[in-house]
Amino acid sequence: MTTKQLYLDGFSHHLHGSASRSRALCLEKASSKPSGLARLAGRFFPKKLLSLPPIVKNAKGKDIKPRNRIFTLPVIFWAFLAQVLTRNAACRDALAGVQASRAAQRKAPPADDTGAYCKARQRLPLAILRNIFNAVGAWIDQRCDGQLPLLNNRVVRVIDGTGASMPDTKQNRAKWPYAGNQKKGCGFPVIKLVGLFCLRSGRMIKHAFASWKQSEHTLARQLVGWVKKGEVLLADCGFCGWGLIALFQRKGVDVVMRTHHRRKAKAGIHTWKKPRRTSAWGKTLWRELPEQLRMRVITFNVNIKGWRTKRVSLCTTLLDAETYPDEAIIELYLRRWRIELFYRDIKVTLGLDVLRCKTPAMVEKEILMQAIAYNLVRALMLEAAMTHGVSLDRLSFKGTVSRMREWARCMNQNAERATRRMLDELLQAIADDPVPLRAHRSEPRAVKRRPKSYQLLTKPRHKMVVSQSRRKK
Repeated sequence: MTTKQLYLDGFSHHLHGSASRSRALCLEKASSKPSGLARLAGRFFPKKLLSLPPIVKNAKGKDIKPRNRIFTLPVIFWAFLAQVLTRNAACRDALAGVQASRAAQRKAPPADDTGAYCKARQRLPLAILRNIFNAVGAWIDQRCDGQLPLLNNRVVRVIDGTGASMPDTKQNRAKWPYAGNQKKGCGFPVIKLVGLFCLRSGRMIKHAFASWKQSEHTLARQLVGWVKKGEVLLADCGFCGWGLIALFQRKGVDVVMRTHHRRKAKAGIHTWKKPRRTSAWGKTLWRELPEQLRMRVITFNVNIKGWRTKRVSLCTTLLDAETYPDEAIIELYLRRWRIELFYRDIKVTLGLDVLRCKTPAMVEKEILMQAIAYNLVRALMLEAAMTHGVSLDRLSFKGTVSRMREWARCMNQNAERATRRMLDELLQAIADDPVPLRAHRSEPRAVKRRPKSYQLLTKPRHKMVVSQSRRKK
């Protein structure tokens, strides 16, 4: 009879046969395999960013060894990322993915309670998420040269703002209050977010967020350091302020913006004098700005069906009309609409319009994780465009997310060669499914499906009494 269990240490494995040892080695090898999502998206940043030193510091500054946890740093990161890539995915869905992965490795799965997973997400260091976000952005920047050449091959950045709501908890309300005219217990905390994007690749470069009461100009000033000298900034009329333009021009950044509706100027070269300082600007910074700006104004008529505005006025610091003709400036501004599509990908496809975390610290991590997920999808799209020679503008973000989720499920326990083959087929599938050309498409902003006729919440839920007539309906 062959013994399958080694009872005494030091005895040779020949006493109990080799089957158990080979089985143990097989299980050990399987347990070291990364998940399918890690194989697919982990190529865009160094693996060492998800590793912690063997000795860490506790709250008192003493050296301690980290505990042997089920939810290690790589496990919790990839579970959190999978949750973000699936709109409206709950913590239970992320936990189910960890349980399935542990079962495939013949390890004990974690309990069904999501408390351990939520606590593990709270331990996820924000600094590591920032490093991963920057590493993915660097990967994209190194490879997007030649994509979408615009304005004499100058790098164009585009900026705009948006908003998002979050769960109505005491902690969230303390940092991000309700928007105006909302009763207590009947609204949701709201944040204002300003993002800086690359027009060539679509990646998010940096973002800043604050309460809805904060001005977009103030948030935009936090992003000035992320626009480099010689680049061009593209923005809407909401950012057309004298101080912000002067701040970018002082750094050597040219701007192309839609002229603010309060500023009336004819086409040509104009001198904008320095206005009186507002309370939003500090005295020291305002003194450093020049006394006047030389601006070029371009006006043109819009004859596109569906456009509400028929005459548009642009202002720019690109004064050389021979190097930068009016047609090139107009064509560049018409591409500003792409940032609205970027926000649609983040808010609608990934679900950033309604955040799910209940504390400010986790809300910040969720926003950063959404940005990482968005840039990872953009990196995969860029790789498909470069590999198969297709236009990056024609690739579908939503289609890439769907294929990314499904391919990752089948890449869990495959061999390295099979994984490489599946990756090649994934890039081919993304490139073979271009979006239709819809130049100047005009569709009304209307919803066909009617909402449910529920009574609106006008009081806190525990105080609300629904009338009998509404119940019968």
